[in-house]
Amino acid sequence: MHLPFRARTFTSIAIVAGFPCALLPSPALPAEALTWRAEGPFFGTVVDVAFDARTPGLAYATAANGGVFRSADGGSSWVHAGRPQSNSRIEWLEVDPGSPGTLWLGLDNPGKPALWRSRDRGATWNVVTDSYAGQLSTLHPVGYRIAFAPSRPADIWVPSTNLHYRSRDGGKSWSDFRVENQDAYAMAADPKNPDIVYAGGHGGEQAHLARSADGGASRQRSDRDSGRYLLHAVAVDPADARQMLAASSGGGVYRSADGGTSWAPSTSGLTAAWVERIYAAPGSAAIFAQTATGLFRRDADGTWAEKAEPFEDGGDEVELDGMLFDGKSPEMVWAFDGSSAWRSSDAGRSFRALEKKEPSMREMMKGNLASAQFRSLAQDPGNPGILYAGSWSNDDPGQAVWKSVDGGKSFKAAGQGLPGDDVTLLRAAAPGVVYSVVGKALFRTDDGGAKWVAVGGGLPGSGSDLRDVVLDPTEAARLFVATEKGLFLSHDSGASFRKAGSALAEEDVEAVAVAPDGKLFAGSWRGVFTSRDGGATWVAMSDGLPHRDVRALAVGGAPGSLRLWVGTAGGSVVSTSLP
Repeated sequence: MHLPFRARTFTSIAIVAGFPCALLPSPALPAEALTWRAEGPFFGTVVDVAFDARTPGLAYATAANGGVFRSADGGSSWVHAGRPQSNSRIEWLEVDPGSPGTLWLGLDNPGKPALWRSRDRGATWNVVTDSYAGQLSTLHPVGYRIAFAPSRPADIWVPSTNLHYRSRDGGKSWSDFRVENQDAYAMAADPKNPDIVYAGGHGGEQAHLARSADGGASRQRSDRDSGRYLLHAVAVDPADARQMLAASSGGGVYRSADGGTSWAPSTSGLTAAWVERIYAAPGSAAIFAQTATGLFRRDADGTWAEKAEPFEDGGDEVELDGMLFDGKSPEMVWAFDGSSAWRSSDAGRSFRALEKKEPSMREMMKGNLASAQFRSLAQDPGNPGILYAGSWSNDDPGQAVWKSVDGGKSFKAAGQGLPGDDVTLLRAAAPGVVYSVVGKALFRTDDGGAKWVAVGGGLPGSGSDLRDVVLDPTEAARLFVATEKGLFLSHDSGASFRKAGSALAEEDVEAVAVAPDGKLFAGSWRGVFTSRDGGATWVAMSDGLPHRDVRALAVGGAPGSLRLWVGTAGGSVVSTSLP
């Protein structure tokens, strides 16, 4: 699973590789104007779980990029506690047995892994840089799980590569030591004698749980109903050994009430999903979220369900190339992926495969074996029966885009002037006017695909991806392109572009969305920004946003209740009423 991680900023401070640096503050909307609502889906990549032995029922779970969640009922339900201000992947969580409310995290920050600590049950975090009289100015262990001495909990042991660390006073001060001739990746202190410490290296990974009832002489499988994902860790409730929690790489948290004999998902409130795309449309109550572990649909009542059929292939997680809401009928939804397309007439509750017409025998005898592919899809605004499909592997001239005039029953090549490359995006602006992103370049047709011309003057060079193209419904000639080098605006149908100023001048823009009234929204790893003047100026609207690494945006909802839907990298989906 590809999980990119980036530095994050909070108000005017950026945390980059563990070091703060000043940033110019961005103008923001009044806090009272926004109310962010956690929407789900409720799961995520959970890497560790732990019980607090001091407080019955108190448990913690940590997600790779979602922060720390807390449960007051033994893992039955969860609330988001907080997260370190860092661009690092969380590797493990420990509850301090000697200090109430204190938690420890190991973060895998490339080049400078670090140990973090919270003294308020996960609400706020600080990197451990207390007095350290060693060779380094700060304590930056590699990030392997720390160990406490059960009979002397102020003793903390930190394994690392080559140089290891220890504290005798609960983490107030530190010293280093070496295990002769080896690295140490795991440590444990003798329960009765805290001066006896064991150090070891890596063990083999297992994709399932094992249980022994005879001191390790034999083991039995103990993972029934624990899902299809790798299990990272298991925790046993000190007050009741029958109560157990397991951390799952894709399903979130699983809970057992019978000592590990059986398991059930326990993810209520666990908003830790990695969301890559959101599909929504004004007038439709259905919301789709493409996550790192599959495609999910949200119904009008707020419930989410995984959409596997009919897209599933061999049991793998569904990851579509895209979805498209019919511009004339919100209940009609298209889904497409590679060489296949599906259509739904009930707002995505069920789909049927598109039965497209293949090349005739005469065409095949002439050597024309190509047919439409569905890397991308667009619908003509003036005629819902006209569709444009973008190819993903066709190198033949003129066949990068295919056109249907009968609602998808048959397609003909309509890519004259386009290079034979991956057509990642198609956007229809007006009858016969369509934009395409082919490779890393922008093209436009004004005659329904008979001829395409290159546009995009002023966009970043060939090394930059054009991540999204959004059209302004209030001004036909205006469009916006999201790139890693900022947001670019055009007022002449894509012929020329200029970079958006003010708050978005140097942003790595992941997504753009536009409301029916022309109000604009852009998402980056610093949160969400909005513009009310066609993209000329932007203000931040991230106050109260629980997770600011934004990867997807969409405007949608039932008539009269439009909302902005925000997909985050590890914080699931959140929404707000349109400001």
